[in-house]
Amino acid sequence: MAKLRHIAFISPDPKLLSDFYQKHFGFEEVKVFPSTSRMVIDGLFNLAFLKRRDKVSEVVGTHRTDGAELEREPGLHHYGFLVDDLQQAVAKLPATVTRGVSPQASDGVGGPEGARPAEVRFVDPWGNNVDLSSRGFLGREEKKLPAVRLAVLSVPDPDAAMDFYQLQFDLNLLGRGADGSIRLSDGTITILLTKEQTRNKRGIQCFGIETANLAALKESLHGAGVATSESSLGQLQFKDPEGNLVIASERGWAN
Repeated sequence: MAKLRHIAFISPDPKLLSDFYQKHFGFEEVKVFPSTSRMVIDGLFNLAFLKRRDKVSEVVGTHRTDGAELEREPGLHHYGFLVDDLQQAVAKLPATVTRGVSPQASDGVGGPEGARPAEVRFVDPWGNNVDLSSRGFLGREEKKLPAVRLAVLSVPDPDAAMDFYQLQFDLNLLGRGADGSIRLSDGTITILLTKEQTRNKRGIQCFGIETANLAALKESLHGAGVATSESSLGQLQFKDPEGNLVIASERGWAN
């Protein structure tokens, strides 16, 4: 079974986001690229804040030639799976999907300083960018809270998306919602497939962080001037400093 272990953002100010998630969730900064892109982990899951590029280079495969992402719009951009065998994972992909080796460079810098965890990028049938890595995304498979435990993906046909992601990554079916949404799991992270959109494009809409103390989190966010709202499910919703929607819960999303 593959494991969802990575979500990446296009960010005008990666340090601003890195500082936010370190302060309020205790995440650990594990990588700072020469481009000023940054990565934090919760011990297991990786959040990557990729510096928004103002210059544009030509496109080769799934990236630009200087290693930058094709899209420049700030916000949630792609997600990545840790796989046991990269060659087998790539071989399972349909011949019809776009794929390309992810450039192991950041902002034109190669070697250890510029290296990215992802080894292969593909574009799923709904246009979502998905990274594969057999090396991992700098996490330690260390389970502690607070931690990312949910990724919400908007797709036009949740059943078709379920079939695709179960075939590719052997994910378990957790359940279905009355609205047609479907919950899958890699054993730790829940992936919610839904037709609903909270952004102006489909793909990854938001993510969820499980915490042991929602009241303390709410107090911390309010102290920093971050507005929050609460749902009937006892979940806290808020937006980070660059407007990315985040859901926090004490119960998690496995049940």
